[in-house]
Amino acid sequence: MFCRLPARVVLWCLVVVASGCDGPPTSSTSADPGALIAVSMNSQVGVLLDEVPDAARERLASDLLARPSAFWAARARRQVSTALYRLTYRNFYGENQGQLPLPPVERWQITVQPATRANIDGHDLVLASYSFASTLLTPTDEPARADARLASVAGVVDEAFVLPADPEQLFERTGYACMNETDFPPGSVDTENAPAFYDDACAAGMVTNGCHLTPPIPTLSCQEAVQAAIGGVDATFHFERIAWNAALADAARVGVARAGGAQLQAVQAGVEDNRIVYRYFPAGSCAIAEGCVGAPGWRRLLQFTATMQNTGDTDAALGDVGPDSAIVAQHMVSFSECHQHMHFNHYGDFSFGGDQGLGSKRAFCLESTARYFNNETTPLVHPYSCQLQGTARGWGDDYIAGLDCQWIDITPVDATGGLTAALRFQVNPDGFLCEGAQKQGSDGQPLFEPTSFTNEAGETESRFQCDAFPDAAADNVVTTDVTVPDHAGGMVTQPCRRFQVGPKRNCGFGGAGAPIACTQGQEARLRCTGGLSGVPIALRLCEVSAALGAIPCTFNDALGSAILAGAAQEVPFRCPEPRSVDEPGGLVHMYLAPLVDGDSVSGVSCTLAP
Repeated sequence: MFCRLPARVVLWCLVVVASGCDGPPTSSTSADPGALIAVSMNSQVGVLLDEVPDAARERLASDLLARPSAFWAARARRQVSTALYRLTYRNFYGENQGQLPLPPVERWQITVQPATRANIDGHDLVLASYSFASTLLTPTDEPARADARLASVAGVVDEAFVLPADPEQLFERTGYACMNETDFPPGSVDTENAPAFYDDACAAGMVTNGCHLTPPIPTLSCQEAVQAAIGGVDATFHFERIAWNAALADAARVGVARAGGAQLQAVQAGVEDNRIVYRYFPAGSCAIAEGCVGAPGWRRLLQFTATMQNTGDTDAALGDVGPDSAIVAQHMVSFSECHQHMHFNHYGDFSFGGDQGLGSKRAFCLESTARYFNNETTPLVHPYSCQLQGTARGWGDDYIAGLDCQWIDITPVDATGGLTAALRFQVNPDGFLCEGAQKQGSDGQPLFEPTSFTNEAGETESRFQCDAFPDAAADNVVTTDVTVPDHAGGMVTQPCRRFQVGPKRNCGFGGAGAPIACTQGQEARLRCTGGLSGVPIALRLCEVSAALGAIPCTFNDALGSAILAGAAQEVPFRCPEPRSVDEPGGLVHMYLAPLVDGDSVSGVSCTLAP
């Protein structure tokens, strides 16, 4: 379908092509049931080829150039997701501006062009250009709250970004340079959740803008790191207030609010985002102090995302967590000495295989981290944070896999031969958040009632008094079956879920040979042969645990790594030091993977150099 319209409304026609295109929408008035903001952006997304030797690189490039548009659209969605942090928390980046979240992902429209071979910032990539388009639907007064320039039709806001040309392996390639850890426990970032922390405004050092908490503190800014390791793409998200049109609103709308109060719903997609990882916990770890793991030492963890969505017509407000607030006085929240901030301990429960004892304490703060609804009742702007806790109507609270304690400690689980069992998440298990009409006193403040729960100090915890919906708990539980592989299997040894190539990927590896003994804490070398110039192999050296055996490590935690491409080479590494009396160190294990899926990894031989 073709429409010849002024430039300002061309995007409108693209979005509502299914509804027909009868001309530009009518002017907005104060009587309109909602407001519309067209969102657009043009970018390029690619696959970085730098890390693949030349002979295999040409074969990989040819394969990528023949990939269908669906492949590039999926990669573009991952690149777009790297802009979510700054847009969702836009209110913290300047005065007199509010959040400008993107519409829900199911309303993203991505149109890709054929891929080409290209060079960005000196990096070799196969790239596809694409356009992003979507529409925000919100109450009439919300655009002006987000930005005064959007108060009337034709108002425009442009948000410029430097996005990674290849959005995969961000953490492995740039470290913490682009990771904004504000209000998160140190160590929350990992290989899979890095896009959720991406902030191209992060500067070098720890104190310049508060991005960085976990050592090593970056010496490059985010943009410098991206340009040096991947290649940066300039992309501007264009927000334009457009006139009200019912057909466009119908095409953009997501979600219908339940009347009568807040309603909390557990989101199935959360528990389906799961993975098995290995971490070492020293005796003084916060995870041990808060009961998130069963004991110090190496632990096998089932990480997953816990997502709650507020589908009601009222905010699920917890409130101010300052020292003089009512919820603190009522012990609804408590101060974590280890994390040094307030925790709300009754957000959710989770279990695996019905066992509630696999690391029992769950502490969260209640926030609004994603706008799940896109309709005339869901705000763009909200006041909530870890200081003023709550989840706005139509928004959700995502505790992404990788965050501290966002896991089940499955170390004690007998997975001999493999085990499949149910992973279960329940939001608001103890009714501390009101799902329905919250009771208030004559002063308009919430009323409380004592419970049988006590905090770490032995004080009784109270909850809000509530006229709850009769079926309030009906959508509070989600489950999914998870298969735990035998012995040392996990994310690193599982097939790659997306197209991830090169030596830094954290999937598709397999253990090889027997553990190799070395002198604890000493520098050492392996002499290795294997691979071919056109069929290279990634070699990774990982620690061996006395308790759990070989640990399938991620690239960032590897003791040493190399690409084997036919010629013999030496691989330097540092032999593991003793971690405790029970973990004496002195052993490493080889893991191998093809740089390109489908290639062979046979024929590798390594010996310890004298």
